[in-house]
This record gives sequence, structure tokens and C-alpha cells, in this order.
Amino acid sequence: MTTTARPHRDVNSLPAVASAILLGTLGVLSFIIQPGEVQGFVEFAHLSDALANQVVGMEMMGVALATILTAAIGERLDWRQVLLGALILAVVGNIASAFCVGKALFVPARFLAGLGHGVIISLSFTFVGLTRHPDRNIALYLVALLTYGAFGLWVLPSLLAHLGFVFLFGFFAIATALGLVTLPFVPASSEGREHVSPTAIAFDWKLALLALGGVLAYNLAQGIAWANLGLIGTALGLKDQVVADNLFVSQVCAVVGAVLSVVLAGRLKRGWLITVGILGGAAFIALLGLPTAAALFLISVCGFNFLWNFVLPFILGAVGDLDLHGRIMGPAIALQMTGLGLGPILSSLLITATGYGQVETACIGFFIASLVLLALPIAIHHVRLLKQAAA
Repeated sequence: MTTTARPHRDVNSLPAVASAILLGTLGVLSFIIQPGEVQGFVEFAHLSDALANQVVGMEMMGVALATILTAAIGERLDWRQVLLGALILAVVGNIASAFCVGKALFVPARFLAGLGHGVIISLSFTFVGLTRHPDRNIALYLVALLTYGAFGLWVLPSLLAHLGFVFLFGFFAIATALGLVTLPFVPASSEGREHVSPTAIAFDWKLALLALGGVLAYNLAQGIAWANLGLIGTALGLKDQVVADNLFVSQVCAVVGAVLSVVLAGRLKRGWLITVGILGGAAFIALLGLPTAAALFLISVCGFNFLWNFVLPFILGAVGDLDLHGRIMGPAIALQMTGLGLGPILSSLLITATGYGQVETACIGFFIASLVLLALPIAIHHVRLLKQAAA
């Protein structure tokens, strides 16, 4: 279908922004409560720690594959038609999952659901990236999904104990189906972008590759940590509900982090904020490895989640500004989801009988690698902006 036949949509209108935020929340229905899900697979479905990580890892690989395909061919198709297909695919995958927990078809069902949710995630982030204020709107997006995640993690142990995974995946299917109401309000293509970010520069593929490598490394760290926080808590001797309560508090802190990023957007230099966010996240993961980690678990997960959601809008905003037309956002989201998918799979190979030390070390290593990779593109971007302002 050619783009000339596509009707115009104002991507900055309230219904359009609200639709993007709703779709973003629906896209991560499973991922945002992943620590509780992994813990539930072990506790109620009797999967091993490694197998539980592999299940969510394969789901996230479905998400990653979908985001890669969407970034590669999305501009050739009407985004509303793609979104309709993705919503249907996610609903089917979640319904199938409800009846396959612990069976041979469970992993394929989660992979199928991941494909649908991945397209939804990719398109919703892209929609937000087309708006006049992407940093602010990404942060609002995070507030919405984290609010859902906080309550989801809090009630999940009790919900699974009484209603099981059939109810959980059934809820995912029904909620995803509600995304159909957003179809009239989403853009058909990137032609809906009317405003170029004032901090964007001309595309440079060398800078883009470094920055995208940083996005991948950062999300590998996040994927490793997020899938295993619940298991680490129980390994420290905390009860399931205590872990859930701590993760609930951490999600509240994450909302605060996202709100703070809205307040600080455009006020402070991104480079400093990104440095503090990444190194701080690594430091809080390191706290989990201390001998007194049981007492520090709440502090660690709260600090980690706060900084993750505080810094993510700035990382994506910085990467998006490496292209005047915002086209780099699609590959960035694809690599974000790839990292979040590979993280649990990698961590399943690092879990040992003695604990999660190797998991925590790998997470910290990827955090540091991400900062190294992001530093040069951000610095050069700043220099070029100064030259443009002086010209």
C-alpha cells in the first residue's frame, strides 16, 4: 500500500498520545511483572529456575524478533493494519498459553504471544518518538505501565495461588483485545511527524552503531537482572509475598523515577543523567551480592528500578536525536527488546548451585559496557549541537 493513500493523523493530539501510552502498557503486560512470573513458574508450575528463565527468555525473543521485523519493513505497510494483526496474534498466543502451562506447547505459545506483543511495543514506542516531546511522552508512558506493574507484582503470588496461570493469561488476552479501540487514533506511517526535535542532528552511521550497541548492552543488563530479582529474593530466605511486597515498592519507586525524568527533561545534560543512571544501577545490583544482601534487598530493588525508569527516557531520547527523522528509534527498540530477551536466556546459563553471583557479575559488566558505548556518541552529539548553535 502506498503512503499517498494514507489519511493524516495528528500524532500530538491527546487521543493519539493516550493511544500510544495504552498500547505501550498492553505490549508489556507480561514483561513488566516478569520477576513475579518467573517466581510463579518455579513455585506453582514447578519449573526449575533455569527453565523458568528460558520460558520468559523465549517469549522475549519473540518480542525481539517482532521488533526487528517491524523496524525493517514497518514503513512499507499501513501501521494500523500491522497493529490489528499484532493484537490478534497476541490474543491468540495468550489464550493458547492459558491452557499449556507446563506442557510441551507452552514455550511456543509464549513465543507466539511475544511476537504479537513485540509489534505492539515497537509501534507504540515509534508513535511516541514521532511526537513533539518524546522524552516527556516516553516518561508518561513509563508511569502508566509501571503503575500497572506495581499492582500486578503485588497481587501476583496470591492470584496465582488461588486462580492459577489460566486466569493470568486469560486476563492478558482480554486486556490486549481492548487495544482495538486505539486503531482510529494511531498514525499510518512516520509521515505523521510534523516536528523535528530541536536537539536532533544529521544521521551518522558510525555514531548510530555505537549508540545502538550501548542500547543492546544496557538492556542485556536489565534483562538479566529483571528476570531474576524474585528468585534472588527467595534465595536470600525471603517469603514469596515478602518478595512481592518489595517488588511492589520498587515499582512505586520506578514511577517516581519516571516522573522525575519528566521534570528534569531539558533542564540538565543528558550525558550526566545517563552516567548516573547506569552506574547507579550497577551499584544497586552489586549490593545484592553482599553478605548482608537479605537486609538490603528492598533498597537494592528500589534503587535499581528507580534508576532504570529514570534513565531510560534519556537513553532513548539521546539515541533518537542521532537522526533528524527519528528513524533510528525503530532499530533502538528492536535492540532493546533483543537485550531484554537474551538476558534471561544468558542468565539461565549462569545460575549455579551456589547462587546468583555470576548472574550479578554479568549484569554489572553489561551496565559498564553500555556506558562506554554510549559515551562517545553522546559527547559528539553535544559538540555538534554547540557548533550548530554557533553557526
